[in-house]
Amino acid sequence: MTLSLGTLSAALFSPLVGEECRLGSPDHTAVAVTLAQCREYPRSTIPGSARTAFSLIFTCPEDTVGGFTGGPCVLTHPTLAEIEPFHVERILAVGYPAGTVALQALFN
Repeated sequence: MTLSLGTLSAALFSPLVGEECRLGSPDHTAVAVTLAQCREYPRSTIPGSARTAFSLIFTCPEDTVGGFTGGPCVLTHPTLAEIEPFHVERILAVGYPAGTVALQALFN
């Protein structure tokens, strides 16, 4: 079973902060990551939208990410269904220990 992007919300991910999951790319590269942050952005929400805008930040050790820098990904987690492809980008890992990679997904 796959969760649709339209059904996702911060409430679904908030309880999973600190847990490990996997990001898989179309070239079949999979990266084990930790969901480090789930943050809502009410002021960035499109007027009339059914959900509040939110972002997810995933982290992993730099030596495990390989050449993965971002792109379309499928998220898998032991307690969630697979989440259909969404876009993830590598961002500056400000506030995280040296040697950490941070990847961010934004949802409006």
